[in-house]
Amino acid sequence: MKRAEFVKAVAKQNGISSRQAYRAVNSVLDTLRVMLSEGEDIEIGGFGTFEVLTDLRGNRTPFFRSGKALKRVLNTPVESGEQEA
Repeated sequence: MKRAEFVKAVAKQNGISSRQAYRAVNSVLDTLRVMLSEGEDIEIGGFGTFEVLTDLRGNRTPFFRSGKALKRVLNTPVESGEQEA
């Protein structure tokens, strides 16, 4: 899913305009970028943790560790007739 498709999905699921969803999505992504660049780990309960790992050369790489609740949702079969959220 591309960013534009994600923005549309956020708008539809929350009953807001695409413009409002675009601003919200960009605000979250900008905040994630800033916090990670400052060396902060970001833990979102029920979803996972974003962190920055540094290799032996000193290169920093973003890393995502999924939370237990997200893993459970992803590994629960969807019954026919149901749509994934």
